Amino acid sequence: MTSIAEFIKARESIEKLATQITLFVERKAVQDSRKHLDKANRQLEVLKTMVSNDTQVIVDSRLSRQLAGLGTKVEKMEAKMPVRKTVVKKKQPKADRVSSSIHSDIQK
Repeated sequence: MTSIAEFIKARESIEKLATQITLFVERKAVQDSRKHLDKANRQLEVLKTMVSNDTQVIVDSRLSRQLAGLGTKVEKMEAKMPVRKTVVKKKQPKADRVSSSIHSDIQK
């Protein structure tokens, strides 16, 4: 059985992460949002094992709902992220570069 002080410390840590996630979502920082959300969910799992009375059950359900809502927002942001493709420039063959420089010299 864990102490109430440990439970409070874990709760405050999760609430702090939730505040940071909210700020990251507002700034559209997807990677930071995801990283903090994953950390908060891991801490919530630990917190759930500490629940021993009615008040703690209420806190657990409130934090679960809050993180679920933030998770939905992060997932929507991830879905809206554009797919990054690497642009491959086609190199001109040497013969084309030489002939194009010759043509430009002739036109001058």
